[in-house]
Amino acid sequence: MRRAPSISAAQFFGTAFGCRAALTIALNGRWAAGENLLDGAFSCLGAMGLGLLLALPVGLLFRRCPDQPIGEQAVQLFGQGGKAVSLCYLAYFLVMNGVSLGLFQMFLQDNVPLDFPAFFILAAAVGAALYGAWRGLETVARAGSWVVVLLLLGTALVFALACRRFRWENLQPPLENGLSPLAGGAAVFLSRTTLFGEMAVLLPFVRGRRGLGFTLWAGGTSLFVGVLVVLLAGCLGPYAATQHFPVYALASLTEITSLQRLDGVFTGVWMMGLTIQTAVSLSACRVCAGSLQRGRETLWMAGAALAMLVLGGAAAQAPAAQSLFLDTGLWLGLTVLTGAGLPLLVLAVKRFKAKRRRRP
Repeated sequence: MRRAPSISAAQFFGTAFGCRAALTIALNGRWAAGENLLDGAFSCLGAMGLGLLLALPVGLLFRRCPDQPIGEQAVQLFGQGGKAVSLCYLAYFLVMNGVSLGLFQMFLQDNVPLDFPAFFILAAAVGAALYGAWRGLETVARAGSWVVVLLLLGTALVFALACRRFRWENLQPPLENGLSPLAGGAAVFLSRTTLFGEMAVLLPFVRGRRGLGFTLWAGGTSLFVGVLVVLLAGCLGPYAATQHFPVYALASLTEITSLQRLDGVFTGVWMMGLTIQTAVSLSACRVCAGSLQRGRETLWMAGAALAMLVLGGAAAQAPAAQSLFLDTGLWLGLTVLTGAGLPLLVLAVKRFKAKRRRRP
């Protein structure tokens, strides 16, 4: 059965831009570029090229069946065994958002003086995200549009004021440590900021020029990250590689007359982007739940929100969980599986069955 699209390509990829920007500003400089932050700009370009290749299976799949979620397609192809595809996406969204929430809680515990547990802020963010996802993807997209505007204004303010600290002598020659940091940084950007899993699940609910929207999203986010990395390298120099959250370090060193520091702007921007990211993932969980147990989507979505919150709290408190969840190899494998592997599997089986039906 054909489904009426819910949001425009501009709304969807604009919201995806806000999600990716929020994920990017939380990255540790050493993860993304090693000792030389300027290598991160080249890593981002490499990740963009690889991302375009990884997105091909999703694009080809939804060119054949533009209005049917991948979970429903899998059930039609494999029967009840096809529900495993939706379960894989559900698990991916839970782990991905749990880690993002855990990083934000660790940041609050280490950098923001609070009179109450930081976990309460996470609970408020997840509650707001759950309410938005319950209202529907249109509500999430409208809220995401406003968040993108505020995110761009906040980051533009920090960027503009931080330019006064920019020193060309802080920029180290790129690739002086070889290609290994470049490859590692590309793997980090590709695995932690692509949102290919959400696209594979939610694209049937997007109308308009999805291919153009994806291209502009990939180029725009890569430009944003490239400017961010160059600014961090020029303003902080080698000091950036020693910071767990270099963007926060830059904001905390930037001052204006009415605000002593802009670290509050960074915290607010990150929290808004994280809330929208969680709402988008919960919307994707709702779609997956529809392929598993129709009529119980809201219950599954609420359970997913609770699991994300618990997982985030555990990741922030358990060092063993942190070392596992921050493993780039694990994340890269999950991203390739959900962003390209499962769509490619469904596409290949659909084509194989179509060829068999055409044979006399």
